[in-house]
Amino acid sequence: MEILAKEADRWLRQAEYDFKAAEWTLQGEFYAPCCFWAQQAAAKALRGYLFLHKEDAIATRSVNDLLDRVMTYDESFKGFIGVSTSLDLYYKTARFPDALPGGIPSEVISSKDAIDAVKQASDIIEMVEMKRKEYLPDTL
Repeated sequence: MEILAKEADRWLRQAEYDFKAAEWTLQGEFYAPCCFWAQQAAAKALRGYLFLHKEDAIATRSVNDLLDRVMTYDESFKGFIGVSTSLDLYYKTARFPDALPGGIPSEVISSKDAIDAVKQASDIIEMVEMKRKEYLPDTL
């Protein structure tokens, strides 16, 4: 159990770092990178949760796919399903001009998009951290 707790902790620490990057880019009005970092933070937090259940979801970076796996262990994550789809949109569209017909991410992704993405990622990270404390109360 100790190895899995350490691996989960590594992923959660990186998720928190990526989340700080999302907040920083939001503050600097870099909305496209903000959305990307929010997606990354949520995905890494969910992957950390899966390590608690002896699962490594290495095959995906999708928040939606990771949530599907997480819900096999805990249905309380069900409320994030709609959120996961919007976060996953930013994995490519926030970085690559050819992911958006006729525009580029820095001109299309808005402050509202970034604020929503940060909120969604924050909620997912908070839930994962709460569940981790329930699952491994003696390791914190």
